[in-house]
Amino acid sequence: MNNLERNIKNETKNTNNNDYWGFWGTSGFGLLVIILFSALQTLFLFGFIFIEDGNALSKAFVSDSPNALNNLVMQYSFDGDAISIAEIPAALIGIGFIILFIIIRKQLTIRDYLGLHPPKIKPLLAFLGLMVIAMVAMEFASAQLEIDTPEFMTRVYNSTENIPLLWIAVGVAAPFFEEFLFRGFILEGLRRTFMGSIGAILISSLAWALIHMQYGPFEIISIFLIGILLAIAKLKTNSLYVPIAMHMLMNITASVGMALG
Repeated sequence: MNNLERNIKNETKNTNNNDYWGFWGTSGFGLLVIILFSALQTLFLFGFIFIEDGNALSKAFVSDSPNALNNLVMQYSFDGDAISIAEIPAALIGIGFIILFIIIRKQLTIRDYLGLHPPKIKPLLAFLGLMVIAMVAMEFASAQLEIDTPEFMTRVYNSTENIPLLWIAVGVAAPFFEEFLFRGFILEGLRRTFMGSIGAILISSLAWALIHMQYGPFEIISIFLIGILLAIAKLKTNSLYVPIAMHMLMNITASVGMALG
């Protein structure tokens, strides 16, 4: 038995698989959260457009051109301030739905279900170090393959007037929501089904990568691989705070790099 399997066995010996939503419950509620999150982002984005440029939004709704509204939405989909305003409340509400589904299950506390246990310092620092190595490796691979910074990132940062708000959205709101959902709710639910830990790691990482379709193939593959590292960190430490910290480190480092660049 390798170290990962031994750690998982020790962590689960006092829990019952029936305490968690099964395959269909975890998959269904997880997908529902993603759909609700996307819908909320769209709703808040329309709210931002209405406040910033209500006349253009009104004209797009009544325009004879079928692409008028789509073009306006796409324009603001690359606006850093609009993304921040849409991301932060959508993430908070998304976390609220995750908590609600755990409460409905009535088996475990939110803390135990998601693994919201304080991490030990040594494993935390070790995994943060691994994240740094992973980021350096991705940057090196990107340079060797001559892959440019994704257009989405450059357009977002070039259009942002409120940089601190964007950093809160990217460096805090997004990591907390995504880790609660993918390394918390989905990973913990699926690994206690027929999929096992390996299957749960792969599926949760793939699902996480696929919600980042605004990036190119290289970035999506990198996100998938990072997802595997985050999932292993969660299972090894039994603390969701570890992948949250790693995720925040990655996003904040990328944000600082974009700002300096």
